[in-house]
Amino acid sequence: ESLRLLPSVPSISRLAQEDLTYNGHKILAGQTCFIFIKDVHLDPKYFPEPNKFDPDRFLSENRSRHSHPYAFIPFSAGSRNCI
Repeated sequence: ESLRLLPSVPSISRLAQEDLTYNGHKILAGQTCFIFIKDVHLDPKYFPEPNKFDPDRFLSENRSRHSHPYAFIPFSAGSRNCI
């Protein structure tokens, strides 16, 4: 929960491999995209009361609320994951 509220790194960057549109925004191949980790971790869709410190949200019986594989990414995600 501490890493959700205070991630160890502020952002993750990725280079677009092909042109795409995401949420109405055009991203061209070769452009760098930044994901701000704290914004992901404060999404109420996955973390109800996102500003509240609640370690119990990570108990196994509560994990289904944030079951998206990229809802919690304190050390990056995917093939370039830090840990």
